[in-house]
Amino acid sequence: MSWSEPLSLLRSLLRPLQGLGMRWGMRWGMGWMGLVLILGFGGQMQALAQPAVLELVRGDEDYPPFEMRQQGELTGLHVEMVEAVAKSLALQVNWRSLPWKRALLMVETGQADAVTYISRTPEREAWAVFLEGNQLSTAEIRFIARKEAAARMEFTGDVPAFLVQHSLLTVRGYQFGQPEIDRAKRIETSSMEDLVRRLLAGHASVAAVSWIDFNALYQNRPEFAGITALQPPILSSRNYIAFSIARGNAALAQRFAEALGRYKQSRAYAQLLKKYQLPPGS
Repeated sequence: MSWSEPLSLLRSLLRPLQGLGMRWGMRWGMGWMGLVLILGFGGQMQALAQPAVLELVRGDEDYPPFEMRQQGELTGLHVEMVEAVAKSLALQVNWRSLPWKRALLMVETGQADAVTYISRTPEREAWAVFLEGNQLSTAEIRFIARKEAAARMEFTGDVPAFLVQHSLLTVRGYQFGQPEIDRAKRIETSSMEDLVRRLLAGHASVAAVSWIDFNALYQNRPEFAGITALQPPILSSRNYIAFSIARGNAALAQRFAEALGRYKQSRAYAQLLKKYQLPPGS
């Protein structure tokens, strides 16, 4: 309700008072004005008292220790970091777990405020705000291969030369911030589980993965024994929370980065890293 609506209502209520005594009329009118203002703006004041909602999207898989479901609840380093920072900004987080490409499209088209666990690339900077202060974690990206095939491979760190000789698997929509991988000819899979199944079936020579994600998901599964990580790592990837340009969130991205910087200096953050068995600077 705008200011003009309650005032118009008040004028209509006061018209019958024009022929009455001024003092009685003013008292009666002021009482009605108070009632109109309470009714007209009470709903608005209640809305203002509620925290603003931060609409966040993420991939719909588990990425331990950063983002995963435990006993039906979303948790992990990123989840707890983001919720703590959002709370300090009086924001309430609404999480949506979606297929990765759909999650990216929602941020690109302004249907969501931000996306977590995303690497920075020139293509993504066209539709999302990436700030160094909004870095959530880092992760080593490595090639993995079947153990028997890895014994015959030599990777020196020269990605283009290596991929001339070997076919590549990646999860659909994943970008690593490494142009030689991001633009390479590759077979895309629907999920990490699909990637591992295809790798073990020999559909490609190698796969590119975040090692910490892969290790956490598979170290206690039988498939792990048949897979080897090649050395050296391809790169150390920075993982961000990136904010939607289409939604006009540049100022929000800056506020969040400043609050995240303060949080990373806190005892609570140090305890969070310890909880997830991660070293400082992860």
